[in-house]
Amino acid sequence: MLSNVAVIGAGVSGLTAAYALKKIGIEVDVFERSESIKEFGAGITLSKNATILLQDIGLMDSLSSKGCHPMGSYIRDYKKAKVIKSKRLDKNFITLDRRDLVATLATRLEDIGCSIYFDSEIKSIDPTAGEISTSNHEKKSYDLILICDGIKSSLRGSYFDNQQPQFTNYVAWRGMTTIENLPKYEGSDKVNVYYGPGGHCVHYPTGRDNLINFIAIEHNKIWSEESWKIEGSKSEFLNCFEGWNEDLLSMFSSAQEVYKWGIFERSLPKTLYRDKCVLLGDAAHPMVPFLGQGGCLAIEDAYCLMSLLMEEKDINVVLGQYDKLRNRRGSWIQKRSKFQGIFNHVSNPSLAMIRNFITKLIMNNSVNRLHSYDLIKEISKLKTL
Repeated sequence: MLSNVAVIGAGVSGLTAAYALKKIGIEVDVFERSESIKEFGAGITLSKNATILLQDIGLMDSLSSKGCHPMGSYIRDYKKAKVIKSKRLDKNFITLDRRDLVATLATRLEDIGCSIYFDSEIKSIDPTAGEISTSNHEKKSYDLILICDGIKSSLRGSYFDNQQPQFTNYVAWRGMTTIENLPKYEGSDKVNVYYGPGGHCVHYPTGRDNLINFIAIEHNKIWSEESWKIEGSKSEFLNCFEGWNEDLLSMFSSAQEVYKWGIFERSLPKTLYRDKCVLLGDAAHPMVPFLGQGGCLAIEDAYCLMSLLMEEKDINVVLGQYDKLRNRRGSWIQKRSKFQGIFNHVSNPSLAMIRNFITKLIMNNSVNRLHSYDLIKEISKLKTL
């Protein structure tokens, strides 16, 4: 068993991994470049493939008290909000405010005695020696270094590959409103997805102060902003979705502020580890968010590493198994998410009718397949090989 691990980045993957490893007796230090954990006010969805893992390591009850179990999902037409297909969800599916998710993970981590070092940027690492050098001019050595610093990870670029994040030609408009501003049709308080020409929209409850999170995606070939996220113009936002359902647009208009977000992706590296360093979360396999699986895969990564370390003492064997499981999984979800964007945004009316017909036929099976991925079962298969 490893004696100590460094986690670089206090996001979903880093905090979950730190908690899971600390729970099995490994000393963990978390390094975060910011002065505190600052999350943008946005929603996040976690499906069964992630929540059963959170339940297994003892985090799910805390998160359930913060989030919402919407218990249903609707696919709707963009114009009249007519239901194309609906599906019942169970309590294994939860929606939250991202701030509550990260704050809960950080609190639980500190409760079990794990240190989070803020304002500590990692300037360099030595993958062979397991040594890190911080912005505070400190050097520390670890048995394993987890790189969890997101899609922009400079450490990945320095030590794994030279692939850089690429703009996907999608722009997301994000905002929050309150439950009284929801459209007045049945099921609007569940997870709702609207298919439209060249774009799609999603909204769902977060469990925080009756707040509703919404995301509206447009196809746009240009992103000229220096930042990936800026405060947007509400009038520009509404103009982008002119002609969509009036109640939906009214809900968008009720938000006090909206943010414009360029969506980027980064190709997977050939391997997710090098010597004593391993990639998790968006540093490993960032993707377009059209399946709601980014946070889920980050949690899967963390649980996978913990579980493999419990079963195998040879770190090289562990990292090889982790790479095999997670690179394959991340690659499939990344490709599937990209396809979903194309599927959602069909503009030709005849093709849209075919798309809607296909949705009616396959939605249940497609969602079930996505949410029923069983990492625990996949790991158990390794024992029989």
